[in-house]
Amino acid sequence: MDIFCEEPEDRIRLYRIFSSLFINEPSDKQIIEAAKLFGITINETGDEIRGDYIQLFSNYAGQLLPYESLYNYEITDVPRVWGKATTDVQKSYRLAGVIIDEELDLVPDHISAELLFMCYLIENELIEMQSIFLRNHLCIWVPHFCDDIIDIAMSEFYHQIAAGLKAFILSECESFEILTEEL
Repeated sequence: MDIFCEEPEDRIRLYRIFSSLFINEPSDKQIIEAAKLFGITINETGDEIRGDYIQLFSNYAGQLLPYESLYNYEITDVPRVWGKATTDVQKSYRLAGVIIDEELDLVPDHISAELLFMCYLIENELIEMQSIFLRNHLCIWVPHFCDDIIDIAMSEFYHQIAAGLKAFILSECESFEILTEEL
């Protein structure tokens, strides 16, 4: 799946849709919307896709917790939720004047929070901050996270969503001239 878009509204839409598919179990409506947008043929029921979501991302049963700090850490550090990456992401949010709503109950480096943060940066035309956040965060860990999803997801839906998110993030890195081999 090749995803590239230049228009801010299109970029925001993609970031929002991807964010919505990782923040909670997807509704039937979200599944259908994503399938139409990305040209995915759905071979599973909504319940099977939601079951895959739980197996993959649930805080209690998930095999792949969607937190940057589990992917982006110093060699001398241990990967853990609320790691150094979480603190770094919080600093980025503060610099942009963003406060995560406590009612969301999201760790700041959760993939959905980071994708929504990019929406904010795009909406507010904070181009330099977009570049920095991509370089220091999304370009580093999201492609690896997506590869892990592709390796273990049971549903074709999440295989395709992961492939789409990876392609989108890599195209964003390329648009900002961020060489992912160097990261």
